[in-house]
Amino acid sequence: LYVAQKEGYFKDQGLDVKLTNFKSPKERDAAISGGQLDAAVTDVVALASYVNGDLGWKSATGLTGYFGIVTSDDSVKNVADLKGKSVATLPRQTPTFYLYQQLKQNGLSASDVTIKEVPAIPARLQLVEQKQADATILPDPFLSMAKASGLKEIAKSDPKTYQTTILGVDKKLGNDKATLAKLTTAYNKAVAQINKHKASDYQEILTKDLGFPEAVAKNYTLPHYEKAGRVPAKMLQAAFNYAKEEGILKNDIDASHYQLPVAK
Repeated sequence: LYVAQKEGYFKDQGLDVKLTNFKSPKERDAAISGGQLDAAVTDVVALASYVNGDLGWKSATGLTGYFGIVTSDDSVKNVADLKGKSVATLPRQTPTFYLYQQLKQNGLSASDVTIKEVPAIPARLQLVEQKQADATILPDPFLSMAKASGLKEIAKSDPKTYQTTILGVDKKLGNDKATLAKLTTAYNKAVAQINKHKASDYQEILTKDLGFPEAVAKNYTLPHYEKAGRVPAKMLQAAFNYAKEEGILKNDIDASHYQLPVAK
């Protein structure tokens, strides 16, 4: 999105886009509830909470986001070794959804770990670094920061098959197919541009816009970005099912009703 803005791809499509960073998901979601945003980079479990709030938001496309599970405990070599360990995270959010899926794939359940509730992501990282928690789940830039500080990554989601991050849009924008198509075109141009370059070409965006420490940004490897596309239906439904289990959703919901066709 920042590349699309700085390369003029939004303007080329006749769009006037303002990008705003929020310090926490709570601040972002408050802005969504207050009707201050037309669209937002958000996640699959948060989308379920918007459904529960009857906000009219839907997923316009999956984005290239991912989570990694990191640990400071030398005895933890893989996810199965988390049994009996403490994990710093916040229940009812997508990082915890990812953790529980990883535990299940490794023959464990949520009850096999102790959850330490820590709302702020930087504080979660700090707890693990100080060995006050055994592990946590992080997106970038915090994942790269954790590895730079010596923490060990024991699992990482693949954005191609596991799209937790989405571009959510409000009801008005969701019904505006022409504007969504322009937005998609600009986004896809930025994806193609990024995939031709290295992180060293985007140091200003990484540090000033996205909050990467300079030392981390210098050694960062960009993921391969995917063009706009729908979140896999099975995964989106699993996120909504998790939201129901956690009490975020009051009823069973067909997640497909909250995902738009990708505008072209």
